[in-house]
Amino acid sequence: MLSARLFRQFVRHKHASDHWSVLRKKNQPVDKALDHFDDFYKQVFKNNWEWMREGLLGKRKYVAVVNNYSDCEETMAKLELQGALNVRTLFKLEKQYISEKRTRLEKRRTLKQIQKLDQEMELKETKRNLSLEASLENAEIDERRLVDARNALSGEILHEFVPATKIKGKEDFIPESTHYQFYNTEQFNVKIETEYDFHFPEHLNIYCFEEGNESEFEPSPSGSTGVLNYYLMDGGSILPVLALDIQPGNKILDLCAAPGGKTLLAIQTLYPDSVVANDASGSRCNRIHQVSRQFLYDLKERWIAPKKLQITNIDGRYFSHDNFDRILVDVPCTTDRHSVVENDNNIFKPSRVKERLKLPELQCELLVNALKLVKKGGVVVYSTCSLSPIQNDGVVHMALKQIWEETKIDVVVMDLAPALMQTKSVFKLAKRNLMKYGHLVVPYLLQNYGPMYFCKLKRIN
Repeated sequence: MLSARLFRQFVRHKHASDHWSVLRKKNQPVDKALDHFDDFYKQVFKNNWEWMREGLLGKRKYVAVVNNYSDCEETMAKLELQGALNVRTLFKLEKQYISEKRTRLEKRRTLKQIQKLDQEMELKETKRNLSLEASLENAEIDERRLVDARNALSGEILHEFVPATKIKGKEDFIPESTHYQFYNTEQFNVKIETEYDFHFPEHLNIYCFEEGNESEFEPSPSGSTGVLNYYLMDGGSILPVLALDIQPGNKILDLCAAPGGKTLLAIQTLYPDSVVANDASGSRCNRIHQVSRQFLYDLKERWIAPKKLQITNIDGRYFSHDNFDRILVDVPCTTDRHSVVENDNNIFKPSRVKERLKLPELQCELLVNALKLVKKGGVVVYSTCSLSPIQNDGVVHMALKQIWEETKIDVVVMDLAPALMQTKSVFKLAKRNLMKYGHLVVPYLLQNYGPMYFCKLKRIN
């Protein structure tokens, strides 16, 4: 009896199944995600991966999108008192600085060219004078070129003045028409054009805290119209919408719109004539409705009824309404930041392996359909919140190849690198040589937005 009691005293009790030590011993989805990223992204970003990894695991920063349908001026004043800065103002200042710097460089370059030309002309003049004087002293008259009036019709002499009608030695050259045939082969050629400006709508007001400032925005209060004063979102998410270059009267489609932040951002430009917010998930469409009710007053009467805003529940691969001026394709992806910090709804769960592996295929189908739906001259922006080159440039390349092979649609990739120079005081962008088509906001502890990849495509036929 005694020995039994002694034995019970030395029994070690196990921790509950939800204790941190028990959970940590398991290979959680966040662990799988981080292991995958360490193995993959280290190869892509090399030494930069270390600080990008810190940012990915660190605290995300947000921007505040001021709601034009609430107390706009009062909200902006309060945000500025908190030390927040207007992103549009930062872009303009950086753009002005870049312009002034370019002007100074061009003036300096021009002056150098003028000085160089002056020196070359002076040197040529000196050489010419010297060579002329020397040649006159030793000159010999070529009497063969003199036409004797007494023998003016001499064929031998006149032959010297007959113009050439055929260049000898060119008989074996390939004619231009034949030469062109070498370029008329069945090959995949991506057209890329450079864009130098990045339009920021005057009525769109977005606030951020400066680099290194860890201040946070408080939850938005309601304004006098009964809707919230501002919407908080990852700062990287504003760039795909700005890349759309929305113009007054445009018809907009957000093909994978949930939870609705980018749709709201497009509306806040005050430019669109109509916006269609679509998502394949019914529950996620409910989230779009919720965001719309929170930020757009008199939703049914002012927005839904006149069809200024339509919320649809259709698989984006089979969305068939076309003739849109602008289409945003913010596709489902590995959502890298969520994948390394949250186990719930994590795409690295064992039960979601097949779904994760099929992501590029789904993303490509969504982008291809968007390129078919946009009108001639319209713009499609493809975006993800992943660092994966497979889901980013890889999907863009697959989609462009499919469009080239299966349709007569002509698409141009817009290189925004020069235009995005004005954003460098707010965002940390991946080096351009890592991207073939798009651009990538990378996590960075001092300004921890993203990841956010976006690529602008313009349909020209």
